[in-house]
Amino acid sequence: MVVEVLLFARLREVCGQRQISLELAEGTTVADCFAHLADRFPELDGLRESLVVAINEEYAAWDEMAAEGDTIAFIPPVSGG
Repeated sequence: MVVEVLLFARLREVCGQRQISLELAEGTTVADCFAHLADRFPELDGLRESLVVAINEEYAAWDEMAAEGDTIAFIPPVSGG
């Protein structure tokens, strides 16, 4: 299955792009998807704990399954005023 991954802030800097298409096996969780990305971009290792995730613009749990055509966003903490 193919999913689109949206990357913001530090994640975008590390990966050098704001969106990545990933081909994943059926039954892959969002956590597995991030692990796949971290294998490809080792600088992501250790960032997961500070991220929240969304699937198709809805906040999601890390153990939710991804499906064909999903858009998965890994969202870092936001600060500002």
